[in-house]
Amino acid sequence: MRTRKIIASSILALVVLVGAGMALAAASGSFVFDYVGDAGDNADGPQFDVTLVGPTDDGSGCDQVIMMMFDSSGTVVDIDPNCIIGTTGSNDGDYGVVFSPVSRPITFSLFDVTGAQMTVLSGMSESDPAYTAYVLANGVCLDEDYEDASANLAGLPTLSPYVVCGGGAVTAAGCSLALPSGSVVGEAPLGAPIYYAPGQVTRMTLNPGTYWVIGMDASGEYYKIVLACQYVWVPVASMQPSYQAPQNGAPLPTRVVS
Repeated sequence: MRTRKIIASSILALVVLVGAGMALAAASGSFVFDYVGDAGDNADGPQFDVTLVGPTDDGSGCDQVIMMMFDSSGTVVDIDPNCIIGTTGSNDGDYGVVFSPVSRPITFSLFDVTGAQMTVLSGMSESDPAYTAYVLANGVCLDEDYEDASANLAGLPTLSPYVVCGGGAVTAAGCSLALPSGSVVGEAPLGAPIYYAPGQVTRMTLNPGTYWVIGMDASGEYYKIVLACQYVWVPVASMQPSYQAPQNGAPLPTRVVS
């Protein structure tokens, strides 16, 4: 089985007002595939076992997490909300429940959400694109991995794993920035002029290399990237997808950010 592990390396905290109190995300978390725990039901995906560090009671005696599963073309094949009591929990991980996979492998992305966010999601259908968009915009990505061994994937075309979380967090020179889900590592093969805001150039120049790309400005002319633990802007034409693992040519985000 081919696997790729991306574990959030910094302590991620999401603070949301809930009534008169506060609700926080778990400090961190991870999961592993468990082909033994539900051995009779591995054809459509293995069980996954979640471990949380610093879980938070989201108002129902547990920490709310959501496992999202995507085939390598980005199709949502399953969404599993889980209410983790204590620090560990498991789910059977069956995919093909929302939509059937059309390519392999399957990416499993674990998100922590608050009780208030789960209440919003409970009013949506898991097959509604708005559900996925809400989790990606508001959840905290804890861990991501993919699996390519389940029998129901036999005969499907093999593509590069679909990257959802982009690593969850950036660590550079001893500092850590929590990235929005969907950020992708891109490459500046020739370097680039650095802008402190779109259209506001500095005298500094970006060295050739790979950098986290957050999204575009409203004009579509600049990418927001991470440099030395700070956000800066560079011309869109200066960046391209990185073909190094684990990005493997993942498209750069085109969403508008400020």
